[in-house]
Amino acid sequence: MKRISCFLMALVILCSLFAVTVSADDAKAPVEHLVIGTTTANNTFNLYSQADIFGRINYVGFCRGNWIYEAEDGSLQPYFLTSFEISEDGTTLDFTFPTTAVWSDGMPVTWDDVEFSFRFLRDTAKNTGLIHLTDIEQTGEGSGRLVFSAPDVYAYLVGTAMMQGVLPKHVWEKFEGTDDYGSYTEPEAAVGCGPYKLVSYDVDAQVSYYEAIPENNYHGDITVKSVTIKTYPDQTAVMMALNQGEIDCYYAYSSPIDSTLIDLIMDDAIDPGKSIYSGEDQITFGMTRPAGMDYNFRLAVTKAMDWKLLANVTGGDYAEIPCGGIIPPSCNGYLDGLPRFAQDIDEANRILDEAGYADINGDGIREFPDGTEMNILIVPQYSKKMDLRNRIAEVLINNLAAVGIKAYVDQSIIVSSEVWESNIMEGNYDIAIGYTTAGMARHSSAFRYYVWSPKPGTERSASWLWGTYQDEEFNATVWRMLNAFSSEEYVECIQWLQQEASDTLFGAALSWTYCFYPYRTDKYGGWYNRASWGVVNDELWYTLYTK
Repeated sequence: MKRISCFLMALVILCSLFAVTVSADDAKAPVEHLVIGTTTANNTFNLYSQADIFGRINYVGFCRGNWIYEAEDGSLQPYFLTSFEISEDGTTLDFTFPTTAVWSDGMPVTWDDVEFSFRFLRDTAKNTGLIHLTDIEQTGEGSGRLVFSAPDVYAYLVGTAMMQGVLPKHVWEKFEGTDDYGSYTEPEAAVGCGPYKLVSYDVDAQVSYYEAIPENNYHGDITVKSVTIKTYPDQTAVMMALNQGEIDCYYAYSSPIDSTLIDLIMDDAIDPGKSIYSGEDQITFGMTRPAGMDYNFRLAVTKAMDWKLLANVTGGDYAEIPCGGIIPPSCNGYLDGLPRFAQDIDEANRILDEAGYADINGDGIREFPDGTEMNILIVPQYSKKMDLRNRIAEVLINNLAAVGIKAYVDQSIIVSSEVWESNIMEGNYDIAIGYTTAGMARHSSAFRYYVWSPKPGTERSASWLWGTYQDEEFNATVWRMLNAFSSEEYVECIQWLQQEASDTLFGAALSWTYCFYPYRTDKYGGWYNRASWGVVNDELWYTLYTK
């Protein structure tokens, strides 16, 4: 009996030792210091502003406690709002929030901050997703309710809520009723209640440094203790820094590493971070002008376009010719089976001939069917990527010339973003070249840039009304999609829009591309490469560990 007791005791000790060993093996060491490289400036540190790297990395819940975030499967997940529930009629949002969260200046986050934030976003920042918000109620300790006069809750959550968050009342209340908040540059402008706080920055060196706030673990244990963000002059410099181990990963909102630079990877420990990109370069036809309002002209242009070259120009070796529905397969609600574009010069000429676009005077240039001169105005979007936009315009001009259509770019339209947008708003173009970012593609989609009519209840002076397709059902469907009552209604709308785009050709994507956000795999594990965003996403701060 004694021998059996000793045996059992030894077995217990052995099991205990085994358990300790397994537990030690399973434990993942936190990351002491993560270094992120970017090409976005380290100049502005304002919790509300979207400027520079501070504003852009807050899209993924860094120093700002964003209300919610979207998982890769498109589902809405809790973030600062630790739970949320939408009423059956879509007008009420019940939510909870952490009662232990603190601002980076040490003050506690309270209901007053939450209530103030929603009111500020509605009344001062004029967020259109909140125009029907009527009541902001505290329902208990750490819980609240938003009440809308229309079924806007889902649309707000899936639209802008994931890129907005709670604001410290003691910092921002001075700006209520003004529009000065976006340019505020005092140190307190960076105060947030995200998992990290800004500790220091050096504008001359283009470096900023952050430390975790342990109390703000409302989304889980924060596994990355500190972060440095370094700004490099260009993407080539970023790739060299990755090769040399100066940085651990790359992040820049909607600016993946150019595919032509991926061959610069010299270290097997670098993963290129390849994924299908949800954003795209695209064209819009000016459908209030003689050329663009004619379906035969639009069809002929798509037949004349050198799709292989355009795909190469916009995405290098990592791009494919798009289908007629504009949005790529990585977008929510993608409609499969629509026809893929293909160049067919003979067919383009036949269409133009039959539609009456003849060369009347024998100079090799077609005229309009009424005999007037045809000179197609192509307007590239004014942006930091003007070289690419101008290259696209050059390809289109050559493609149109191959079927006898004269085209040009008016340089006076692209001298500034203001001049460009005023012309686009007025429909002063036959073909506009634009771009949809990954952030816009996530919910608003490329179709937001084709809208002519403003959101019901707002004026047409609102930004981004750059389309000229005045079909009532089209415009109503875009706004119904953006104010969808549910994910099912959203998908129904966006699939209708894709079919309409394929059928009418009011615009087209120029290519569907892959994107690259490279990162090193030698020191850390737990990376999650989210399509279009890369490894620096809402979940990074809670999953990364030291190998």
